[in-house]
Amino acid sequence: MAYPHDGSPNLRPGATPDMHVVAPYFDPDRQLDELFAEFLDGSASIINDRTESNYRYDWTQFTGWLEASDLPLTLGSVTKPNLVAFIAHLQRRPKKKGTGTLSSHSVHHYARVVRTFIRWCVGEGLYPVDPLAGGRRGVMPRLGPRLLKVAKKTDLERLLDGCDSTKGRTRVEQALRDRDRLIIALGADTGMRTGELCELQVGEIDHLDGWVMIHKSKWDRERRAPISRETMVAIRAYLRRTRPFLAHMPADAVADHDVLIVSRSGEALTPGGLYQALGRAYRRGGGTGRFGLHRLRHLFGTTGVERGMPSRISQAIMGHEDEKSQHAYQHPSDEAIKREHAKMTPLRDLSATRRRRIG
Repeated sequence: MAYPHDGSPNLRPGATPDMHVVAPYFDPDRQLDELFAEFLDGSASIINDRTESNYRYDWTQFTGWLEASDLPLTLGSVTKPNLVAFIAHLQRRPKKKGTGTLSSHSVHHYARVVRTFIRWCVGEGLYPVDPLAGGRRGVMPRLGPRLLKVAKKTDLERLLDGCDSTKGRTRVEQALRDRDRLIIALGADTGMRTGELCELQVGEIDHLDGWVMIHKSKWDRERRAPISRETMVAIRAYLRRTRPFLAHMPADAVADHDVLIVSRSGEALTPGGLYQALGRAYRRGGGTGRFGLHRLRHLFGTTGVERGMPSRISQAIMGHEDEKSQHAYQHPSDEAIKREHAKMTPLRDLSATRRRRIG
């Protein structure tokens, strides 16, 4: 069975092309779901539960397309023409929210698990070559520029204004807005990820020294982050009044293993529920569109670098693996760029009279 591809297979450092040309264990009738389960078992040491859950969901997009195309769910269906057709299907797929089709970044997101699975098969000798590798562009679409929405100080104020507005407030709504105010404070104060904040437990707050222990983090790396005095006061007030009301239980009945942030039903707040809550607060405060906690994470990284926080300390607080990942969260503001430019421009070396003549 032919497996057309452009160029050489995707190789790891130190590997040679002839190492992966022959697949001694290749069987085109092997069931994809069976192989995918083996792939997840083999990757258990390098991915966490959240990544595995995302892999499983994205994998269903590929197997669902195979079934809709009347293709068998076997390894023999993983050919370059089929992968090209699957990616073309993703590129035509409409967005769930808004208008238009999926962006190239979203297409990459859904196709990435298939690419990773094939690379694992090649490395295990289950597949001859990687049909997604090689060529100038390969099969994967070229990624265009991605404009990140970075929160500003005014956005933080809009969020807090949305929690302080009093129009049409009931006791439940008052409690939810107090909870949302704490979410905003924790996100801006510590730069926590959405999943980390949703899974944060009551016992992980150090009330004496003002620290938060983050266990359910990306790559399963534990870390701790300092908490400001204002946020610590908000946590105590939330645990004393707001959380008992939402969870329908007395404050002294809360255990250390209980989640800190809860929904109106008393259950743990999901990432989707947190996203919606912040969006409502942002619009009530005068903002437009949606708002996610990750924008506050970018704000934390940007504010730190602008105010002289050493990159190593910011990296430790935000939980990044290396400094290169940390740089993606440091976006100098227009004011900071203009301020530094005014210090460094060669025109400052000219006399005042000469500078006035230029203008």
